[in-house]
Amino acid sequence: MNILVALKPVVDPARPVHFFATDGSIADTPPCPSTGSEPTLLNPFDEIALEAAIRFRENGVATQVTVITIGPLAWEGHLRTALAMGADRALRVEAPAGLEPLSVAKCLAAAARREGIDLLLTGRQAVDEGHNQTGQMTAALLGWGEVTEATQIAIQPGEVVVLREVESGLEQWTVPLPAVITVEWRLNAIHETGGPRYASLPNIMKARRKPLEQIAPDQWGLVLRPQMQCLARHPPLARPPGQRLQTVDALLTALRQAGWPERHPSPP
Repeated sequence: MNILVALKPVVDPARPVHFFATDGSIADTPPCPSTGSEPTLLNPFDEIALEAAIRFRENGVATQVTVITIGPLAWEGHLRTALAMGADRALRVEAPAGLEPLSVAKCLAAAARREGIDLLLTGRQAVDEGHNQTGQMTAALLGWGEVTEATQIAIQPGEVVVLREVESGLEQWTVPLPAVITVEWRLNAIHETGGPRYASLPNIMKARRKPLEQIAPDQWGLVLRPQMQCLARHPPLARPPGQRLQTVDALLTALRQAGWPERHPSPP
């Protein structure tokens, strides 16, 4: 089984974010997506997907783990880190940072076809923009089955059994391979069993010698034209200050003066 894991570097979510300047205008440096120049981390959900794929290979379920990112040259360091963690191969599609989900999905679908992928894993969303669309669009382009926000994955011959949490409880799905699965933070209890592994120094040195393939989109017949444009960002409207009232009667009076709640006739 060949597993492809999609990785996206994101700006450190712990970094202070300033959407607007002090005068209310748009800040000079947008907080997201990453432009490729800021320090970045692997998207936490994608890191969970990578750890799960490596464990599948270590358990003999998978034979190869390939990682891919679609972005600038500055992101290659994260692919090297993934190789040091245990991935077998790495691909980078040359593109500017901040591609919209459909463009990323086209690249992932092309890679899945080219590499003969059986299972595509990715995080349920990136923590910078939170679109939660790329996995779904990729599955649609490939015509594969898909399950989103998986909390448990078990690979069986010719199919994958997926558990996901919903508001009413748990759902179990069986999806024939090949398939696309987007993963949740609690996938396969990875955090309860050590979390994503760290890349050791010897493995980091070995990863420097591993091949890292760079692909131009036109090599796969792709034309990545943006179909969305951010026209403006505006701060939210200022909220009126709150009031401290001493009694319930004063609260009811204030609510009625504000037009709420409406008076209803008493029941007979």
